[in-house]
Amino acid sequence: MKRKALEILTLAGLTLASALPVTAQSTRPSVRADAPLHVISVQARIGNEVYGIKSDEPIPIQVGERVRVELVGTAMVNGSGVERPLNAQFREAAGRQSIEILQTGPNWVVVEARNQGGNGLAQLGYVVNGNYDMKGALREGRITFQLGEGFRGTQPSQGVQQDDRWNTARDLNWRLYTSILNQDPRGTAAENDLNHIYRLGYSGVRDVALALAQDANLDNRRLSEDDAVAILGDLYRGLLRRNASDRELWDTDRGFRGNVQALRDRGLERIVQGIVDSAEFRSVNQMSQLDALYGNQLPQGYSTETWRRDRGQPIRY
Repeated sequence: MKRKALEILTLAGLTLASALPVTAQSTRPSVRADAPLHVISVQARIGNEVYGIKSDEPIPIQVGERVRVELVGTAMVNGSGVERPLNAQFREAAGRQSIEILQTGPNWVVVEARNQGGNGLAQLGYVVNGNYDMKGALREGRITFQLGEGFRGTQPSQGVQQDDRWNTARDLNWRLYTSILNQDPRGTAAENDLNHIYRLGYSGVRDVALALAQDANLDNRRLSEDDAVAILGDLYRGLLRRNASDRELWDTDRGFRGNVQALRDRGLERIVQGIVDSAEFRSVNQMSQLDALYGNQLPQGYSTETWRRDRGQPIRY
């Protein structure tokens, strides 16, 4: 699986003192004093797809679908154009009844398409708030979405009913994928992961989280402190549903500072395990409610071992 190793994982300030060692540091993440980036254009990125903003190129999204949109710019570095993230604030603009902001980060926003009312278009407004050398017309604008009927993401497999447990499992699967791998859950493995969470509840969530951390294949030995802060901040915001920025987490949460170093020393899998095993994760994600909704959904012979073995294969009932 592909992933942006240095952008993943949203969560904010979990105190994992019982699960992970906390060794507070006295220094803060370094702040570079480089000259402002010279930005010549602005785009919206979803995964590997890039959409023009000033050209009003619409982003297709289906009703019920969630996407993470990153604001990026083309910056001139050593005479060449390179893509760089642009810090910004986001708001719902046109078509507010059709699209909703679920989560925001320094340069990204997660939105969900609610309905296809009006002309099928919805817009997010943004204002760039970083220290950039760019024309005033580029500093603010709108990202346009074209809404379509139906949901193009992972759907319940044949024989699986859509109920409260299914909706909860789908939300948790989405959070795990976008927080750990920085990508939407698509494809056979993601469908198997969703069904595994649906069938096993919290135990399935834990299995999938650890599998995704392995899939990420992050080389923690080469992580700078700033990179580790960004990765851990994403995990806190996504998995623990925190709203604080990386800087706020660093300044106010001693456990966060300790876990930054733990991520560099011990790797992503140990951090993810500590998060999903924590009381805070189980509480904010209502694991007891998910398990209470659990029913007799296990096919004969199904287990964690068979899920792990057949994860990349079509589901068999």
